[in-house]
Amino acid sequence: MAWRLFLCLLALTAGAVSAQVSVNGSLGGSVDFILYITIPDNREIIWRTDGGAIFIARIVNNESPTYNASYKSRTQLFPNGTLRLEKLTDADKRLYILTVTNQVDFTFQIENYQLGVFPPLSAPVLRSNVTINNPFVNGTNRSLQCDAGNQTVTTYTFYRDSQKIICSERLICRGSFLDFTPVAENDGGSYTCTIQNPVSSNTSNSLSLTVYFPVSNVVVTSNVSGLVWPGLDSVTLKCLAQGTNVSYSWSLKGAPISGGTQYILTDNNKTLIINPVSTDDNGSFICMAKNIINSLNSSDVKFNLASPVSAVTLTNNTSEVLWAGEDSVSLHCSAQGSAITFSWTLNGNQVLSNPPYSITQSDSPPSSNLTISPVSNKDTGPFICKATNRANSISSSAANLNINWSPDGNISCTAQPIGQIIQLGCSWPGGKPAANVTMIFDDVRNTSTNVVFRNVSSISNIHGSNLTCNGNQRRTSSCVLIFEPPMSPDHKNDTVTSGTVGGAIKLTVDLQAGAQSRATALLTQALPASFFWYQGNSSTAIQTGGKFKVDSTPYASTLNIDKLTEAESGNYKCVAENFIGRTTFLFNVKVSKSGGSSGGLDGGAIAGIVIGVLAGVAIIGIIVFFIVKKKKRSGEDRRLNDLSAPTGSVVYAEIKANNKPNGVMAETAITNLPQEEKDEVKYASLQLPNNPSVKAAAPENKAETIYSDVKTSTKR
Repeated sequence: MAWRLFLCLLALTAGAVSAQVSVNGSLGGSVDFILYITIPDNREIIWRTDGGAIFIARIVNNESPTYNASYKSRTQLFPNGTLRLEKLTDADKRLYILTVTNQVDFTFQIENYQLGVFPPLSAPVLRSNVTINNPFVNGTNRSLQCDAGNQTVTTYTFYRDSQKIICSERLICRGSFLDFTPVAENDGGSYTCTIQNPVSSNTSNSLSLTVYFPVSNVVVTSNVSGLVWPGLDSVTLKCLAQGTNVSYSWSLKGAPISGGTQYILTDNNKTLIINPVSTDDNGSFICMAKNIINSLNSSDVKFNLASPVSAVTLTNNTSEVLWAGEDSVSLHCSAQGSAITFSWTLNGNQVLSNPPYSITQSDSPPSSNLTISPVSNKDTGPFICKATNRANSISSSAANLNINWSPDGNISCTAQPIGQIIQLGCSWPGGKPAANVTMIFDDVRNTSTNVVFRNVSSISNIHGSNLTCNGNQRRTSSCVLIFEPPMSPDHKNDTVTSGTVGGAIKLTVDLQAGAQSRATALLTQALPASFFWYQGNSSTAIQTGGKFKVDSTPYASTLNIDKLTEAESGNYKCVAENFIGRTTFLFNVKVSKSGGSSGGLDGGAIAGIVIGVLAGVAIIGIIVFFIVKKKKRSGEDRRLNDLSAPTGSVVYAEIKANNKPNGVMAETAITNLPQEEKDEVKYASLQLPNNPSVKAAAPENKAETIYSDVKTSTKR
């Protein structure tokens, strides 16, 4: 035995010791030293303390253990090596050493155990600084204390409704204190705290905390909205309020209602049932909502009459300037009373909930919204909201909107001849505020609002000039007016318009289309013109009547011919003139019988030929004589109708490329010359000596010129 002790002491002194195991026990309680090593079948287990000097217990294999006399009464050694120490005292706090020896090869293992002895914890007391005069109010700072007295506590844990509280910047865990900085709405509940040391824990009493909110928004609702009939109807009033732990009480005409046969209070006095309503109930019912913070009264409720409409107020959500077509606005109408319906008028006309107007209504509190998206220049007002119920109706004061808008359409460029003066105009009216308008002509700018006028001489060299108008009011608009004779580039003089007998045709000249064909980023306009239509060589303009109808605007003219006969075949011309010059547009109309050609002989001629053949050679000779005579007359008519035929004296006016006529009203002929022949053009003016008295229907100072020939200078 001595040699074994020697080996143990030798092992201890040699440092053959495993890691230390901590074991904790309760004062007066017991603790088990459990083995964490594998023990051999043939072993000797010895427990010692104080560095191995004091023997506690020993067991060999499965024999009965032996004990130190001082430990035997409170020590038990189990065959697996576990040592139980009971009736712990503070003196038991020390190091315990386990030695396990293999009795076959005499190898051994050593374990060290450090015993801590702690007193058991008694239940702490959870306290708070919340009192009746200092309630747990939302937004205030409060604290809870887990009071454990003088006990040895290693850990404090707080719980709300059995859920562990997670500490945060607002919920600060400060040892035995839990600080609310501040109290929040969801902090109400049942609180406990638990204290712990290594051997025991204990939980405090439960502390119920309610987060208080002050009473607000006390509202009484009723199950009726119309008149109440005494002796027949019953009414249920419900009092609703925001707040915490609110208690309710009722009064009628200032006297408290305590309940009874007629008045029944339920749901913690929130609900008052009057069954049946009597004539004594012709007064004001008031609900008072109260908690430890404050109290508030509801508005009064009367049963004899429905609440009349009152306090109708109309407001809008902006006082700023609104822009038509861009901005939106909302008008809000509120009122007091029962079962109110709202209606809206604009300038005395009812407004319906159709775009751009949207109308919504709320019953509690009574209100209506009129949203206009977007506003227009018709929405300046006055807007009036009318609130109505069975008792009465009241209209709000009028509301007017401050709306600006851009002018409708685009800016207009005009040029109006007045004697020897041409009045230039840029016009873009109708905006609010008035649009800024700028006129640019011959590099001179004139600016004003809405319209700008400027006079220029009609004898100045304005042929080929441009009038530019720029407008600016929230948006911009521009136009260009070209100072040139009437033009219609799409028109071709050699185009044949065909029709059939009994049908209709339409001949059209469009000047604005010509201007637009030259448009860039601006709205390009042509000068307004006057139009005159002629048939064949007639000098009398065609007027609307019979089968002819003339429709003209300042920029286009149309000649409609219906109920066609072969007599309407031939040449037509449209003369368009403005203060710059005059242009003749030629048309070739061919009318044929439906389903056949108009170039052959008609049925009568064919029958005559047949009769002539049958009648003999003499009759054939007569027919030949008349046919020859008819062809001769046809040739003469063709020469008169052909504008290219050189009749009378011809005067050539020479116009060179890229040069403007110096103040001369130039007339434009619609021709299609090869590119190489457009450098120099000479126009031939045809005079009619055999009919000098014939004049066109146009103004005298602009006598019409009919173009008969167009030649280049190299082919003259």
